[in-house]
Amino acid sequence: MINHIYAAWIYVSDLSQSIDFYQNKIGLKIKLQFKNWVEFDLGVTSFAILKRPPEKGKVVPTKTRIMFEAKDIREFYDMAVSEKIKLIGEIRNEEYGELLTFEDPDGHWLEVYQDKLKDKGC
Repeated sequence: MINHIYAAWIYVSDLSQSIDFYQNKIGLKIKLQFKNWVEFDLGVTSFAILKRPPEKGKVVPTKTRIMFEAKDIREFYDMAVSEKIKLIGEIRNEEYGELLTFEDPDGHWLEVYQDKLKDKGC
């Protein structure tokens, strides 16, 4: 039976540029790397990027959100502004947490989330 999500992944057009973005700008650590596949370590789940083969056509950015949890969303926001990462709006407050949507080099929308419920024992 299924016990957890192993990885969420997206196609990228330029693997080197995307590695730089995810590793050096937003701070993910590489778990493993093959020729066209890179996994970043997020504990039990991985986030991966895959170089899209030319025969499959151009990368089409997705607006389906992959959400990363952060300890301090305002620290992430400040880093994103200083690194000139494209933000989609501002930090949004929801009853369960705060969210910030941003875009990677291929135009995929991703989110950072800071949980409000953990602090309340939920």
